[in-house]
Amino acid sequence: MTLNEIDADLIEPHRLAQCVVDQLKVESRRPTRTVNRGLSAREALLALAYEAQLVAVCAENQALGIPLTDDDRSRLLVSWGLIDTIYTEVVR
Repeated sequence: MTLNEIDADLIEPHRLAQCVVDQLKVESRRPTRTVNRGLSAREALLALAYEAQLVAVCAENQALGIPLTDDDRSRLLVSWGLIDTIYTEVVR
């Protein structure tokens, strides 16, 4: 199954970026992979939307003086990793 066959609206937003990254890992291991990207621009934007929202909420909380917990900081690092991986795939 490819991302094109998955309805992104059916995947929970907080899991979408990880699903995209997982699919990129699968695609990159295929010996017949061509120079085509492993995802479309639409798929990348859908995957990035939730992660960007999470980063924005954390930034707003910081601006309001609400401290981030260790879990918040850990999740921000996960978001950064997902965003970086998807970005790298899209611009290659």
